Amino acid sequence: MAHTASLVLPKSRFGVSLPLCVGLVAFMTVLGSGSGLLGDPDTYWHILAGRWIIVHFAVPHADIFSNSMAGAPWVAHEWLAETVFAPLYDRFGWNGPVLLTALSFATALACLTRALLRYLEPVHALAGMATAWGMALPHLLARPHVLTLPVLVVWFACLAAARSQNRAPPLAFAGLMTLWANLHGGYVLGLLFAALFAGEALIAAKSPARRRDVIRQWAPFLALSCAASLLTPNGIAGLLLPWRLMQMKFALSALVEWQSPNFQSVQPLEIWLMLALFAALSLGLRLPWTRVSMLLLLLHMSLAHQRHAEILGLVAPLLVAESISRQLRRFRPQAASELDDVFADLSGRPSRAGLVAALCLFAGLSAVYLAHPITRAPDGYTPAAALQAAEDAHVTGPVMNDYGFGGYLIFEGIPPFIDGRADLYGDDFLKRYVEATRGVTDDLPKLLDQYHIGWTLFAANTTAVTLMDHLPGWRRLYADETSVVHVRD
Repeated sequence: MAHTASLVLPKSRFGVSLPLCVGLVAFMTVLGSGSGLLGDPDTYWHILAGRWIIVHFAVPHADIFSNSMAGAPWVAHEWLAETVFAPLYDRFGWNGPVLLTALSFATALACLTRALLRYLEPVHALAGMATAWGMALPHLLARPHVLTLPVLVVWFACLAAARSQNRAPPLAFAGLMTLWANLHGGYVLGLLFAALFAGEALIAAKSPARRRDVIRQWAPFLALSCAASLLTPNGIAGLLLPWRLMQMKFALSALVEWQSPNFQSVQPLEIWLMLALFAALSLGLRLPWTRVSMLLLLLHMSLAHQRHAEILGLVAPLLVAESISRQLRRFRPQAASELDDVFADLSGRPSRAGLVAALCLFAGLSAVYLAHPITRAPDGYTPAAALQAAEDAHVTGPVMNDYGFGGYLIFEGIPPFIDGRADLYGDDFLKRYVEATRGVTDDLPKLLDQYHIGWTLFAANTTAVTLMDHLPGWRRLYADETSVVHVRD
C-alpha cells in the first residue's frame, strides 16, 4: 500500500487535546445513561463468576452454576473482565460497572480519534469517530466485551500504522494479544486481521526480494501473536471457542444478539451504509481492493449478527483513513476549513499540565458519580417479586426458567436450568429447550420430568406460560407483568 505522510499536528495551545476532549464528552454522556447500560441479563452471572474466581483463586473449567449442566465442560473466556466487574460491584454497587463501561468506551473513542488524526484533518477524524460512536451504542452494555474496545482500537490502529510505513508491527506489541485473549473471545478477529494485513503487504510487494522481506517481518509477529493468545487458563480451548460458536446454527438463529439486524426499525448500520454509499457514489472515494475486502468481511459479520456492528464502526475508519485522506482534501467546503482551523489548536498532543488536569477531571467526575448510588431500573430480566413469592411459598426442587432469567437466578444463588452461556449448553440442548417451551414439540413434560423440575419461572405472556397453565399436575403460584411461577400440585 502506498505510503501517505501523516498530517503534521500543531501543539495544543490550550494544553489539552482533541482526543482528550472526545473522551471526556463520551465519558459524561455514557455516565448519563446510568442504569440503561445494565439492560443485559448476563451482567448478573458475570459478577458471580468474578466473585467465584477471586474467592477460589482459580478459573473454572466446568459448570458451577446450573442445575442441568453441572460439571459439564465450560470455557470461561471472559474470566479477567469478570474479576474486574465483581469487586467494582461489591464496592460501589451498580455505579461500579457503569463507571467502568463509560471509562472503557471513552478510552476507545479517544484512542480512535488520536489514530485518525495521523491521517485525517480534525473535522474528518471527528466524523469517523462519530460514526463509530453511533454504531457502538446499541451494544454498549456493562458486560466484559466493553473492556476490549480500547484494545480493539489500539490493535487495529497499530496494524494500519505499520502498513502505512511498509513494516510489521513491533514484536513487543504482540503481547497485547494476551490481554485481549483473557478479556474476551473476540481476540480471534484480531489474529485474523493481522494475517490479512500481512497478506496485503505480501500482495503489495513488487519483487521476490521485497516479498521475502515482508515474510521475514510479518511471520515472527504473527507467530508471536498466536503464541501470546494461548497464554490463558483455557489455552487452545479458548482459541477454538469462537469456531465452536459459529457452528451452533440454531443458537445463532434463535438468540437475539446473534440474529441479523431488524431493518423494520431504523438501525445504525443502515445509516452507516447510506453514508458509505454516498461517499463512494457522490464523492468518488476509492479504496485498494484489499481494504474493500476487509470492509466487506466486517459488513458481512454485521449483517449476519447485529452484535458485530460495533466492530465495523470502530475498525472501518482505521481501514480507510489513509486511503481517503488525500481524496477528502479535494472536497473541503469553506465551513469545514473554518472548523479545522478551530480544532487545529486542539489536535496536537496535550501538555503534561493539560493531561494532569484532564485526569483530575475524570477522577473528580468519577468520585461524584460513585457518591450517588443508582438502582437498576425494573426490567424484563429481573423477576425479583416472583423469586420472593417462590421463597415465601417454600418451593422445592430444581427450577426451569426463561432464558433471560438465568443470570438473575445465578445472582440470587439459585441454579438455573439455562442461562446466557450458550456455548456451555450446546446447540442440541438449546434447540430442545426452545422448541419445547415454544410449543413446537411436545417435549416440555418430558423435560420437566427428566430434570426433576419442581417449579418454573417463565416470562409473562409467553407460550411457555400458556403451556404450563394447561399442563396436568401444575398450577400457578404467582404472576405479574414480568414473570409467572408454576409449581407442581
